[in-house]
Amino acid sequence: MNFWFFCDESFDPPKTKAPKGSPPLEPTCYVVGGFISDYNSWEKIGRRWQRKNERVGVARFHAAHLNAATWEFEGWHKWRRLRYSRGILRILKQQGRRLHGMACGMWFDSYRKGMSPEGQIKLGHPYLVCFKTIVVAIAQHMEFGGYAPEDTFSVVLDQNKFQADAIDGFYSIKHDPGFPWRHRLMGCEADSSDDSLGLQTADFVVYETFKLMQGKRRGNAEMRHAFRSMLPTTGFYACMFDEKTLERQREMVDAAQTLPNRCVIIPTYEWEPTPPGMPRSLRRPRS
Repeated sequence: MNFWFFCDESFDPPKTKAPKGSPPLEPTCYVVGGFISDYNSWEKIGRRWQRKNERVGVARFHAAHLNAATWEFEGWHKWRRLRYSRGILRILKQQGRRLHGMACGMWFDSYRKGMSPEGQIKLGHPYLVCFKTIVVAIAQHMEFGGYAPEDTFSVVLDQNKFQADAIDGFYSIKHDPGFPWRHRLMGCEADSSDDSLGLQTADFVVYETFKLMQGKRRGNAEMRHAFRSMLPTTGFYACMFDEKTLERQREMVDAAQTLPNRCVIIPTYEWEPTPPGMPRSLRRPRS
């Protein structure tokens, strides 16, 4: 069976403009993530998601605009936005263990401090590091998480300025004879969130993960209620690259013989049996 991972990204736009003649300023934080499930489940989600959007009169779900009451959600009272978000969450939670969330985040300053300039060239932009880490994590989870030997996955990522390098990175992993789970990778393509309902669900994952990362940096490590409410039924895995984690990988990355953007960090995971009736879940990497 082939599974589908719909992948979006979230970041905070720079609050100031770069001086004239200087390179554009980078966001402080990047998050890449989404949901993975089988084709039939995505068909069910898509039909219900589309009907929900049509009933409330919006073209698409967008977490940031919904929470800020902007764009299509401008003028919506808090309770109207809450009813809509609860309906969206209900669609996702109804899938239970058939749906699994994945996210990887990185602080830009941690990357610059924790990884050498040469290592940054090999790994690529923080978006690409996060994207490739998730690809590796899915392949590893399929190998050890109870999937059939022939199960594979494809990725649909939201159109962005890094999409060409991300797709190239996916296929470089797929065709790398040194990567032990390359047979799990099937295909990778880019699409628009306006046209892909799967990418709209990914928007929820990356927004909530982004808010979690922002909160943790301010000393509040608690998940928002919407995100936390999914955990009893829906599997979720998050990997956050902080400065210490990157420093531990620095020597390995510096020694890697690879082209720019091609180096991949393969974390070591602790695998535990999944109790009957509970969602499959990926474990946090060992420190």
